[in-house]
Amino acid sequence: MVAGDMLEFNYNGPSMNPTFRAGDKLLVAPCGLRKIAVGDVIVFRPDGYEKTVTHRVIRLDARGVVTRGDNNNRVDPYFLRQHEIMGRVAAARRGRETLKVMNGRPGLYYARLRWLVKASNHTVSRVLHPVYHGLADSGMFKHALSPWARLRVVKFTKPHGVEYQLFLGSRLVGRRSPGAANWQIRRPFRLFIDKSRLPV
Repeated sequence: MVAGDMLEFNYNGPSMNPTFRAGDKLLVAPCGLRKIAVGDVIVFRPDGYEKTVTHRVIRLDARGVVTRGDNNNRVDPYFLRQHEIMGRVAAARRGRETLKVMNGRPGLYYARLRWLVKASNHTVSRVLHPVYHGLADSGMFKHALSPWARLRVVKFTKPHGVEYQLFLGSRLVGRRSPGAANWQIRRPFRLFIDKSRLPV
């Protein structure tokens, strides 16, 4: 689809999260190889692929353009040539909001920084996971909630069974899906909630 001098593409998939989300409309400026720089976000269709791809340029060399998704750890397995590239993403529309896209070296550094933060959070979470569950199972924080912070269970009848949702005030803090054996309580609320007192 064309919007003025721009091409418009629908974005789908997780490879560029959180830069883009599924359903974003990408405004793409057609451009040649000479105008593409490391760090630019481009839309392309590699030879042999049926669908377009949106990834960031991480290297330019004699073989072509090398790309990687902001949410990916590995580079893409192809070298892009001019005829495979639709253009550079200039902006994205998300609902009524227009988002500026960071291109060039600043965009590359920012994308890597966000990926490193996500990876480190995952590592820390994995290391602390047993500690968190040990504290939650110990019950030592079960009486830490203020008396006014009342828990409320709401029951929903769904086509596949009954779902329970647990609210702390107006905040949804847990749910038990139809057919599930256990409650799923969001962190850090499991520290303070006695699951044995919830409906089973």
